Amino acid sequence: MSLQRPTTATASIWLTVGVLALSGVSAVLTVVFRDEVIAAWRAGREDSSSIEQPAFVPVALVMYVVVALLMWVLLMFFREGHNWARRSIIALFLLMAVGILAVLRTEPPALFFVLSGLTLVVDLVAVGCLVHKDTRSWCHEEITV
Repeated sequence: MSLQRPTTATASIWLTVGVLALSGVSAVLTVVFRDEVIAAWRAGREDSSSIEQPAFVPVALVMYVVVALLMWVLLMFFREGHNWARRSIIALFLLMAVGILAVLRTEPPALFFVLSGLTLVVDLVAVGCLVHKDTRSWCHEEITV
């Protein structure tokens, strides 16, 4: 492992912070625009009166806290050059991308649509930085016997 972190690794750290910030804004907006989110959920369903509406606010807040804390821990290890942390962050980003695509599929209010799209783009750019050859070569495998 070289002593200096490559630009792509540093960029991936900052992009991760950006994704977490955008996700945090989305979670807060879920609280602020709770009624609009529920109205958007009801709009595409004829059976919305016969089933219980989902609780978007607690799910959004708990999911954000769990993902943000997990990402923070992984970033601490990645900053030290651990390859397993890099791979775990990539896996978490890919799972987040699937979740974002699921949100976009539900036709959320316009503000959430734009914010989710922006988060998805930053997410994918961060993955690109994490799989870049400079970042891969900077990370090292821990070999324990």
